Amino acid sequence: MSDDSFDPLYAAAHPAPLESVTLYSAPLIIPVTGPVIMDGAIAVSGSRVVHVGTRRWVLDTLKQDLAPHGRIDERHWHGVITPGLINAHTHLQYTTMAQVGQGGYANFHDWELAFDQVYRRIGAEEGAWKASAETGARMMVENGTTAAADIVTDPEAATALASQGMHGVAYWEVMDWSNEAWHSAGIRNLVGHLGRMREADLPSIGISPHAPYTLETAPFVDLPDIARQLDMRLHIHLAETPMEAGKRDTTLSTYSTADWRNDDWTSYQQLRESGKGVSAVQFLDQLGSLGPDVHIAHGVWADKEDRRILRQRGVGVALCPRSNRITVTGRDAPVRNYLEEGNLLAVGTDSLSSSPSLDVLDDVAMLYDLAREQGYEGDDLSHRLIRMMTLGGAQELGLHVGAGRIGQINAGAMADLAFFDIPVYVATPRGIEDTLEVLVRHGAGTNRATVISGREVYNDGAW
Repeated sequence: MSDDSFDPLYAAAHPAPLESVTLYSAPLIIPVTGPVIMDGAIAVSGSRVVHVGTRRWVLDTLKQDLAPHGRIDERHWHGVITPGLINAHTHLQYTTMAQVGQGGYANFHDWELAFDQVYRRIGAEEGAWKASAETGARMMVENGTTAAADIVTDPEAATALASQGMHGVAYWEVMDWSNEAWHSAGIRNLVGHLGRMREADLPSIGISPHAPYTLETAPFVDLPDIARQLDMRLHIHLAETPMEAGKRDTTLSTYSTADWRNDDWTSYQQLRESGKGVSAVQFLDQLGSLGPDVHIAHGVWADKEDRRILRQRGVGVALCPRSNRITVTGRDAPVRNYLEEGNLLAVGTDSLSSSPSLDVLDDVAMLYDLAREQGYEGDDLSHRLIRMMTLGGAQELGLHVGAGRIGQINAGAMADLAFFDIPVYVATPRGIEDTLEVLVRHGAGTNRATVISGREVYNDGAW
């Protein structure tokens, strides 16, 4: 008869006694998948959370879990503990291109010209992209970010997340392929790069078809199938620019008529030039490029029909409001509509080539203001934004369930934590709500420690 202790099912239900536990306690803990906890504690053993609850309950429970000579190492934090933040859209290799992000531009094209000039200069320096990407990853860790959707354009930048032990997905970017070139050389080029990325010690690999205006139709048809066969996720820049907006009589459903769907289009540009007025979201949906394993960046020019399509296909949106201002996308994303209609949302900083910082909370603060300015009146706004920068990001990356789940604090989840130096209000009737609002509106720059997979990877005098 086999020993039950070696059965994974038995082991999951009968964990071994704990030899050592780190206890992180604080006046307020935000688990995201459960109610906020006053005077709370998180017990961590190895890479995972063992318990989370009130400090008294966790300590009492640990008495039953510890081995006879097991020990508890408590580290008390005076502020707020959250799950590690998740940056759902960035290009870490562009960290040293901050001068572009600090410029002022008349339109999106002008920003592109400035970007291309600096990109060529830095790209000529050997090892520049690797150093730049890893510097950006460190910046994120210091801001409390523990996972990211990082788009990789040059192979040497692929190590960014791994360099800090972060979770997330490194997406290989595919762009500037015509249909003919894609079939003759593009697929072979893709396979070569993905093979080399697989050989590296990366947290996870995905594919990023850049945008409808840099790729013709064939890549958008092939890439989802390739990614799904390889169990990879997809990430697309979509509805970012005015050229991707639909132009039609909103009383009619151009999308559901057959006058454009029955034709073979070389590219989205060709479709636009035909005068059909179809949006980029609708075009990619027709090609089968969307699905629950896809999330998009920006989603600025997404009308009601576009937003419905994204919801129906299970496609999340990574909102990057500061980047949209700097690259002059023409307007702000419809934050209120996304919230009220129930789209899956996360937050991204984009890169320093189009944003002032890699701190997700800077974008969260802007999203708070945009939602209110656009007329969102719900009293749950702070809660929604906290979910977006944690569990929402995890869901868009496919990392919200299972043994490796992130973006949440619960028993068995990865121990990814951020420690924010903000006041916790306990003496007022709205103490918790006031604290959450301070976090989302003024939390940028206040992270003082970061834990990834149970390891303290950053500590600015937190204890």
